Amino acid sequence: MSGTPRREAEIYGAGTPAREAMERLAGRWTVLIAHALEDGPTRFNDLRHQLGVSAQVLARALRDLERDGLVARRLYPEVPVRVEYELTELGGTMCPVVREIRRWAEEVAPAIGEARETYDRNHRS
Repeated sequence: MSGTPRREAEIYGAGTPAREAMERLAGRWTVLIAHALEDGPTRFNDLRHQLGVSAQVLARALRDLERDGLVARRLYPEVPVRVEYELTELGGTMCPVVREIRRWAEEVAPAIGEARETYDRNHRS
């Protein structure tokens, strides 16, 4: 392999590991779930209520995160059965990124709101 840098298309092309990791992070629920689990293990229904998401959507998102090794599911053989989710060590590496995304979102939210109002005002049908 030569010392020349790989082209972005090769690095971020469909099916590449970097692209798949970015798509996981950009998933609709990934950042919110990571933030919710940052403080430790959380039960399914607590997550569902905290995030305001349907059980079906949350189950799918957690299953995808578990498949990627970012979230661990722990089943406790109790009556009733207790299931908790937590970030894995790999999943914990998302936390600084998630905190930065949150900081950015809080910083720019007012400007985005103003831009939307301006756009809507100028593009009424």
